[in-house]
Amino acid sequence: MKKKTSTIHVRVPAKLKRAAEKVAEANGLDLSSCIRMFLTHMDVRGSMPLPSLTINGFTAEEEEEILKRAKGPMVRIDNLDEFFKNL
Repeated sequence: MKKKTSTIHVRVPAKLKRAAEKVAEANGLDLSSCIRMFLTHMDVRGSMPLPSLTINGFTAEEEEEILKRAKGPMVRIDNLDEFFKNL
């Protein structure tokens, strides 16, 4: 017995679609397969396959670490080129 399928139409900017297609192809997939994987994850796991991000674009753990470090001791930076070279 053949499974019933349904079609989803989504409008996205052409630039976004092209960028997503490049990422999919780099991983050996087409865009439809990626979208199918995304939806399957939601069905099987009951959650989004992406981390929840704060309004600042970080995971809660990343943001907590950033705020913790911001309260730590400050280091004076006199030469930015030297600072970045030493990272």
